[in-house]
Amino acid sequence: MVHNVMEEMVSHMLDDLFALRYDGCACEVCKGDIMAIALNHLPPHYSARPVGNAYIKAQLFSEQYKADVMRELLRAAAIVKKNRLHA
Repeated sequence: MVHNVMEEMVSHMLDDLFALRYDGCACEVCKGDIMAIALNHLPPHYSARPVGNAYIKAQLFSEQYKADVMRELLRAAAIVKKNRLHA
């Protein structure tokens, strides 16, 4: 089974974004939209084995990657906040 490790990192950091008192909607629809937009602007990092996952995670959790992911999450959150697709 192939796994996009970037998706796991984005999900983890999305939780961090909401923990920082982000004032947008925190429903599952909006969170999913934020993740999708951010992931479409970040490079995927695929692995087929647990050893590969660990290696990729070690690279992705560098300060630069974390900053890149948070930047994309903030950008995506602003888009979703401005254009909510639910009531």
